[in-house]
Amino acid sequence: MTNIHYFYDPMCGWCYGATSLIQAIEEHPSMKLIFHPGGMIEKRSISEQFKQHIMTADPRIATLTGVEFGESYIARLRDSEEFIVDSYLPTKAILVAESLGVSCFKTLKAIQNAHYVQGLEVYKLDELQKIFSQFDIDMSVWLEFMNSDSSNTLLDENIFHSHSLMQTLAVSGYPTLIAEHEGSLVKLPHEQYYGNLNGWKRLLTTI
Repeated sequence: MTNIHYFYDPMCGWCYGATSLIQAIEEHPSMKLIFHPGGMIEKRSISEQFKQHIMTADPRIATLTGVEFGESYIARLRDSEEFIVDSYLPTKAILVAESLGVSCFKTLKAIQNAHYVQGLEVYKLDELQKIFSQFDIDMSVWLEFMNSDSSNTLLDENIFHSHSLMQTLAVSGYPTLIAEHEGSLVKLPHEQYYGNLNGWKRLLTTI
């Protein structure tokens, strides 16, 4: 079994663009995908300059990777005077669901779709609750855990561990994928395979 360490953030557009590549790893029978959340942005209203950066980057991501940025998301980004972004609450939602038996890949993909396609406000707990109701978990248990101090500890510990590992492995951005096999570590050149899923799958067979 080969471990693939995935350094990600739910609010990272390039991580959204890498969805099909991540799914290929998730479905690979001899690979284990290990998610390391980065905590890229604490909840805040982004500046106009940052908005312009996103609006420039998104079309490039769409062209290179083939992912869709929905009209509702684009309209909200362009029209909203206050465009709030938060990596922390969605990440906590992913970690809590994982503790209840739902894969990180499924919940991350659902959040990305809600944000980038549907234009939903995924920094709100009630929106996340609606999104996560599609999974086979007791939502009352999920919600209780989300509102507990232990979920904050879970989030803090995971982000701290991710940042420590990023320093050790010289990881500087998201997404980053590092394969671990028989004691050796190799950074995967995923950015070379955007729009080339078959080539990516062939690469995975050589790891």
